Amino acid sequence: MNADAPVTRNSSTDRGPREATLPGGVELTLPASPGAPMLARRAAADALAAWTVERREIVVLVISELVTNAVRHGSTSPADEVKVIVRRRGRATRIEVRDHGTGYRTLHASRTDPAHARSGWGLPIVEELTDRWGVEAHEGRTVVWCEIDDV
Repeated sequence: MNADAPVTRNSSTDRGPREATLPGGVELTLPASPGAPMLARRAAADALAAWTVERREIVVLVISELVTNAVRHGSTSPADEVKVIVRRRGRATRIEVRDHGTGYRTLHASRTDPAHARSGWGLPIVEELTDRWGVEAHEGRTVVWCEIDDV
């Protein structure tokens, strides 16, 4: 068995989170449902328990915001899934959230629109807490990624 290969902990047929432990991180696959952000927070916090409290709390908050966006803006069907990958890369932590969305549009302007006053804060929070972030297309999915450097 390859030591770097993910080890799946849950069955893929239960529509709950599937978790794989990666060297220095975690990989989660969740149903694109309203409960996905909570499931992602809980699973990531448990999987990253050995990390410092501050690092883990920042990563969990960023995951929560990105998974919320993926469910709200990237899912088109109850059968869709959201994939979360967290890895340590050298002296940084990289987070990727993949959804079935077909693209991305900037949501920063919505914060000043009274109709969206209660939403649109996810990406500004991600931008504030991370050192870099971006959006890519990968295998027919939208991937929002960010990196947090060690201090």
